[in-house]
Amino acid sequence: MVDAARRACDVVVLDLPRRVDEAAEEALARSTCALLVVPAEVRAVAAAARVATGLTAVTADVRVVVRGPSPSGLGAAEVADALGLPLALDMEPEPRLDEGLERGEPPGRSGRGPLAEACFRLLDDLAPASSLPAS
Repeated sequence: MVDAARRACDVVVLDLPRRVDEAAEEALARSTCALLVVPAEVRAVAAAARVATGLTAVTADVRVVVRGPSPSGLGAAEVADALGLPLALDMEPEPRLDEGLERGEPPGRSGRGPLAEACFRLLDDLAPASSLPAS
């Protein structure tokens, strides 16, 4: 399925489990880049370190997306340094995300807000501009 998606699309996004099982390993082996989304919290960074170890064992290009704000003032660069991964993005929280999800609205639906902005920035970094259709 991953190969078919790659043939049909310029960018394929896969939401993989925290534990790198056989299926996740296969998907990672076929990926260009893996993004590890981590809340800017000390306990989350500790848990993400175990996940990062599994990811980096399978694919060379693993980057971190830090989701803030941090209750303790932990910065995105500190999170990336603690994990030994390059920082792909420091993301602001999405207002009213929980409310929208309860109503069945997909995140970033409006094309505005921190989540949509984060996605646009990631796409700019990960996909060549010439390969994406104009919007």
